[in-house]
Amino acid sequence: MKIDVTDILSGRVNTLKFEYSDDPASSPDIGEMLPPGTSIGEGGVHVSGTVNDTGGYMSLRADIHVDYIAECDRCLDETPFTLDFTLARVISAAAPPEARERLITEDEEEWDGVTDDLIYVDNGNIDFTYDLAEAISLEMPMRHLCSEDCRGLCPICGKKITDEHPGCEIKKEIDPRLAILQKLLEKDENM
Repeated sequence: MKIDVTDILSGRVNTLKFEYSDDPASSPDIGEMLPPGTSIGEGGVHVSGTVNDTGGYMSLRADIHVDYIAECDRCLDETPFTLDFTLARVISAAAPPEARERLITEDEEEWDGVTDDLIYVDNGNIDFTYDLAEAISLEMPMRHLCSEDCRGLCPICGKKITDEHPGCEIKKEIDPRLAILQKLLEKDENM
């Protein structure tokens, strides 16, 4: 997602508002960076925010709404979810544009002073697609459930456990190599 910040750099304005809506069909960039088992839903990604010049440095604040689909961790059904959060970054006009690429591909130890919270200006534009996708991935919950009372999959047949299919009956089979121990337990119970 690119934003033209030349008006702020030239001093014509101190605040620049932006709005961005993305459906998964028009731009798959963000969806490709999401964790496995998740994808952008029909509602897509909606971003609105401001870029502010506050006495020598610029800051970006974006309110993000994401409709996404994830697999339930218990039954593997694809379920729609929503995510709302705020992203804040500092914008640096002084750093070379290739520093951002170096940050992504090389060790951070070699780049002291360059942090993930910085976005760099390149030819009057800032691009925070990578930051947006990373923030979405980090804000997603660790566990996705289709419902709190999801009972998961049957360990025998692999079908989803529901009221109609409560699961297969588990037969207690004893490993033939340990059958002698079962006889000892039965003998001990009879005493």
